[in-house]
Amino acid sequence: MALLDRSQRICYVAGIRNVKFNGLKCFIAIGVVVRSFVQHMRPIIIIDGAHLKGTFKGTMFLAVGMDANNQILPIAYGIGKTESGEEWIWFMSKLKECIGENPSLLIISDRAASIDLAIRTVFPLAYHCVCCRHLLMSLGLNGKAQNDMWWATCKTYTVNDFKHHLNILVKHRPDVLQTLNHIPPEKWTRAFAQCNRYNYMTSNSAESVNALSVQARKLPITKVLDFFTDVTQRWYFERRQAAEKNKNFLTPWAESKIFRRIRKCRSWTVAGINGSAFNVDDGKRRCVVDMQNRSCECRIWQLSGLPCCHAISASTFLKESDCSQWAVHWFRSEVHRATYAESVYSVPDPLNWEIPEDFSKIATPHMNKRQAGRPPENKRIPS
Repeated sequence: MALLDRSQRICYVAGIRNVKFNGLKCFIAIGVVVRSFVQHMRPIIIIDGAHLKGTFKGTMFLAVGMDANNQILPIAYGIGKTESGEEWIWFMSKLKECIGENPSLLIISDRAASIDLAIRTVFPLAYHCVCCRHLLMSLGLNGKAQNDMWWATCKTYTVNDFKHHLNILVKHRPDVLQTLNHIPPEKWTRAFAQCNRYNYMTSNSAESVNALSVQARKLPITKVLDFFTDVTQRWYFERRQAAEKNKNFLTPWAESKIFRRIRKCRSWTVAGINGSAFNVDDGKRRCVVDMQNRSCECRIWQLSGLPCCHAISASTFLKESDCSQWAVHWFRSEVHRATYAESVYSVPDPLNWEIPEDFSKIATPHMNKRQAGRPPENKRIPS
């Protein structure tokens, strides 16, 4: 462990690439995970914040990615006083030091102004999308019918379909336009997406990790950090074991998605245009599939990374025995195995630490400001 001056302490422990403290803030990124993300995972980061619930109040910042098998992997996490723009800028700047600049990077978050400011400041080249579930809640849509209209509008792939579903929604709830007119459609729809979202429309992945850590966030801050290291270590071991057993070309999740599409398009008709282009009629519409450019007019292939039903039909027309080859490389089993090839080690037992003689104790930060939102839960004694 290497300790620097009090204003900025950086240590490298048990494979952890960056552990940075500046008195009131802490950032941790495990080197193994950073390498996995940069080299073997889709350039998607989902971020969210959550309140600490222990003696020392504060905010936990979290950034997660999605592996080839659609499983969540925490990339970096940190602790700060509040969920302000300054705190988020600090966290995102440390994250950028780890993963670098990628013009294809997609960041998904809620509509918090502090997060938007941090992304525009630190990752100006990244494509920032908002969580459609948070947007749904802010619109005040009620009932299953309105929710279904909303998700149909968000998830449709073409502009014409988007306009159709939006008109249906507006007929039932004209007031939604007051909010949606102030949000660029490319931030919350697939139809206008300017980069590959791989069908991720919400920040649920980050919120799932926050839910997993709800009990840990009641513990002292050091225990919270240990919790994430232990979880990451366990996930690497379990997923490495599963990936080594998979002998298929694609991961189980990608295989299951393609298999469902194969069953859906068995009766579709295909007509050749030239050596790589085909007309595919699904009974409702006709789409042109370009196998050479890996594109289809339905846009599902381009935006999901997996061949759509039209592309699968064209592949069958070409008498190909396996259409898995048309999936992007992010979903291949070899990429999945490479993601978890390295091992994550826990921080050594404190009894084995080498503490420098000039080590000085860090003063406990004052983080007693009441956090926004619902107050801590009060356990009632059952009657």
